[in-house]
Amino acid sequence: MWVLDASVATKWFFTDEPHRKEALKVRSLLADRPDQFFVPSLFFSEMLHVLARKSGFNHGFVENAMDLLLKLGIRGLALSDKGMSRAIYHACHGLSGYDATYLALAEDIHARWITADVDAVHKAGSKHVMKLSEFN
Repeated sequence: MWVLDASVATKWFFTDEPHRKEALKVRSLLADRPDQFFVPSLFFSEMLHVLARKSGFNHGFVENAMDLLLKLGIRGLALSDKGMSRAIYHACHGLSGYDATYLALAEDIHARWITADVDAVHKAGSKHVMKLSEFN
């Protein structure tokens, strides 16, 4: 199972992104196996922010991109109490609050968090995280 980071999904919508090829492979697997992908509840708000900013606040672009994301069937999950405790731990040990949430969700559901953020991968130092560049 996978926890999908917004840094990966963002690459689906912008052709100039590094590791876009790997991100599109993730999207293809997601389309085939939506039951294997999860995101924390904050994912859709984070995507809204990034898409608006990177598109120059293009309403139509953002609306279409968000519609595609919703139609892919990605399931948003809230953290369990234990997951929230793990997120707090990770946030107090170097990860951003967002990254801590993704990692804690992956730990919570025994999945791997896939992210394009290499710094977050190194800070996490966990078997529950994978760099997008390593996705086959």
